[in-house]
Amino acid sequence: MCNDAAPYFGFSSLAKGGGWYHIDGMKIGKRESQRLQKRAQIIAVAREHFFEKGFEGASMSAIAAQLGGSKRTLWSYFPSKEELFAAVVEDTAAGIRGGIDFSAAGDSPLDQLTHLSRTIIERMTAPIAVQMFRLISPMSERNPELVRIFFERGPRRTQKSIADYLRTNFGDLLWTDDYWQAGDDLVALAASNFHFESLWGLTNPPTPKQKDARARLAAILFLRAYGRHPERWAPIDKVDGAKETA
Repeated sequence: MCNDAAPYFGFSSLAKGGGWYHIDGMKIGKRESQRLQKRAQIIAVAREHFFEKGFEGASMSAIAAQLGGSKRTLWSYFPSKEELFAAVVEDTAAGIRGGIDFSAAGDSPLDQLTHLSRTIIERMTAPIAVQMFRLISPMSERNPELVRIFFERGPRRTQKSIADYLRTNFGDLLWTDDYWQAGDDLVALAASNFHFESLWGLTNPPTPKQKDARARLAAILFLRAYGRHPERWAPIDKVDGAKETA
């Protein structure tokens, strides 16, 4: 079972104040808050069921049984397995994306990109991300629409967030204005090896030290490739040092 990402509209995101409940800054009533909590519970249970059975092997009846309620209650929230799966995809993708830290921590561009790369690695190798990609991969031919939903609401939105971050924080430091491509390259440098090794079960999960070293190397190589003045922010001697530890 994988429980490292809470439902996007989980109970922890609800707060009561002045007789009203609030979620993401919006004021809602108690009845609506209870409905959101129930919806979050359904998504959490359904996610584990999909992970265990796959999309084809999963059933609404089995999910309703795990919830301890009736199928009618489940269907009042999600009229079909496809709609429930789409909600699981969106919730999971939001949790993965929300774990990437765009706070621009660090005193230098190299430190800031190292920090971002480290959080990208952490999310791309998280068990819930690996399981989600394993669930989606076999569906490309049978259910292309659900795969499209996953891409648009998961990786695509993450790409946009990274591109926006680079545009805002590194626009004057990079020679390119194609921040989407630059962001894709940063993700590939930081996490692609670890992600695919985890996805295919080829090695043990990377250690924190290995993640730190890979994040540093990714940031250095990115600045060497895209920086207007790479010798200022990522001198060549840093590359050799990073390679020795990665």
